[in-house]
Amino acid sequence: MTLRIDDFEDMARVFHSLGDKTRLRIMVLLADGEMNVTAVQKKLKLPQNSTSYHLNLLHIGGLLQTRRDGKQVFYSLADLSKHRLGRKPELAKAGTNAARFGPAELVLPKT
Repeated sequence: MTLRIDDFEDMARVFHSLGDKTRLRIMVLLADGEMNVTAVQKKLKLPQNSTSYHLNLLHIGGLLQTRRDGKQVFYSLADLSKHRLGRKPELAKAGTNAARFGPAELVLPKT
């Protein structure tokens, strides 16, 4: 089995997005369906700014999708089985480690 550098970069993006217990808890919570920031915040008993930060990292990492309804933004798990994620231009401006890794592609190398 030969792995290309790109395979490792794709996996690193996913692991970076999931590399925090709070973000893992958010992913498990959203497995039950979409929620807005306030609902996630209340369920996990986190401050609003912390909740938004973690949701944003998961979104930038390509693991969440958003839907806007008026002023509220709803988050849900991205359907990674049907979609290849590319590098998004806003990542360069993000100012976080997520800017270095960009969105993820959940495609494991073939063995």
